Amino acid sequence: MARSAGAGELRTKIMVFDLLRDERGEVKKGPDGYPASEPVNVFGEEKTRYCKWVNAWGSEVYTARQAGVTEPATLTLRYTPLITTTCIIYRGTDPKPYEVISVNDVENRHAWLEVKVQRKGAVR
Repeated sequence: MARSAGAGELRTKIMVFDLLRDERGEVKKGPDGYPASEPVNVFGEEKTRYCKWVNAWGSEVYTARQAGVTEPATLTLRYTPLITTTCIIYRGTDPKPYEVISVNDVENRHAWLEVKVQRKGAVR
């Protein structure tokens, strides 16, 4: 069964950041010749996206804890190729970022993305 979300379920604002990359996916170099180290919003400055945010619960929490994942969650949002496993995600006004564990283009239809995240800085 395909994972999707109704329009009314997409109510959590997120901001997605990543390092600037070229068309080959390599980190762009700054004017000094060193790779960029400051992440930028992949959708444009101060732009947000809405998603369905579901925190892990029940047996998922125990399974995730055994795998070393802290505060796991699953995001479902409209497809975009800009979200990758190198991105960090901020939920609403929460100052603590989440890191992307996996990105799934549901049924490879380019309609929905299912993104698994955990708190950034957690030990894997």
